[in-house]
Amino acid sequence: MIYYYLDSSVWVKRHFEEAGSKWIRTLFSRAPTLGSSTLGIVEITAALSRKNKAGELSVDLNDKLEEVEEEWQSFFHIQFDEDTLLASKQIARQYALRGADAIHVASALRLKNQLDPDDQLALVSSDHELLDAANQAQLALIDPVTEETQSALDKE
Repeated sequence: MIYYYLDSSVWVKRHFEEAGSKWIRTLFSRAPTLGSSTLGIVEITAALSRKNKAGELSVDLNDKLEEVEEEWQSFFHIQFDEDTLLASKQIARQYALRGADAIHVASALRLKNQLDPDDQLALVSSDHELLDAANQAQLALIDPVTEETQSALDKE
């Protein structure tokens, strides 16, 4: 089985049109096993609320947040507990990451270490600093923007 760990930089692409949105909507349509840190639900709520405040959201914020909450209920959740806190601090220091990015890398690593040997994990993000650190931490990576660009090039 493949598990897809999403950070908020890609989860928001499902709900707000930007580079990589088509790829992430396709991923969701395949009904894979998706998840995130508990930080992710806070981040996407904040991102959509900020876009709404800036007048960039073309639909009702409450309706959009209900959709997000329904998605969250189907996700696996990596709790931000003491172990994740300690790992996040170490990762933040080792890779000089922002706090939220360190939490996402630590959470993905925690999940990877809990999986059966036959299972796979892909961290899905469009945050280049996070992707660089996750690559150094030997996580499999997917950047929807890169995937869309490559797909467009393949069609030419």
